[in-house]
Amino acid sequence: MPVTGAIAVLHPGAMGARVAGELVGAGHEVRWLATGRSAQTEQRAIREGLVPAASPDELLRGVDVVVSLCPPQGALDVATLVAHAGFSGTYVDANPVSPGLLSDIADVVGSAGATFVDAGIVGPPPSTDRRTNLYLSGPPDQVAAVAELCAGTAVTPRDLGPRVGAASAAKQAFALYNKGRLALALVAGELAGAHGVGAVLASESGRPGADALADLDELRRGVGETAWRWGPEFDEIASALAAAGLDPSAASSVAAVYRRLGTPPRA
Repeated sequence: MPVTGAIAVLHPGAMGARVAGELVGAGHEVRWLATGRSAQTEQRAIREGLVPAASPDELLRGVDVVVSLCPPQGALDVATLVAHAGFSGTYVDANPVSPGLLSDIADVVGSAGATFVDAGIVGPPPSTDRRTNLYLSGPPDQVAAVAELCAGTAVTPRDLGPRVGAASAAKQAFALYNKGRLALALVAGELAGAHGVGAVLASESGRPGADALADLDELRRGVGETAWRWGPEFDEIASALAAAGLDPSAASSVAAVYRRLGTPPRA
């Protein structure tokens, strides 16, 4: 089932704007909801060629696919907004959420008649020299249609089958490792610093897998820009671990580290 209408992306943050820009570059009309968003979000949307909408009705009129790509704490609100507007197309949830929250979101959009596709993005914001994977799971026809949207873009779709939750699980498992090790590096640096051996720790950065230790000040600055959303993401990972019968404490400890480091910007 080919997508013939427009696409809506909520909301174009750093990742969402770049994904939306890739879709624009592939020839699709991509809309965003401009009301109440920050000047920074507006600048990103303009740069990527997105079409502004002033209301949910205007946003969704003639739209086949909605892509929700926001911090996990806003995922249910976005789904509720779209459902209340009566959207009945394909709803792609690409947020880092736990199985429980994913189920709630699917129920909300399903109540309005939308078809739910689970998605998970692994990698940096897409560009020609960086690899960004879009994991997809759910109804085969809709998954195939979403994958087709990515043709010719820097986003690589990967179909994980019909089971909703598989894409989110793949995303969360990688995030637990990849973002978790950065938090451990920062805490290790704090421990070394408390004992005056920070330079010794940095000198071990050439060992396999220890590259994050090379410049912890730079790492802390970079993480500080995203930690406000990584904390809630790790809360969701902790919930996912618990739901799988695994110990959630590793993720909840990382969540505490990122919550301490991050300050949320205006949306």
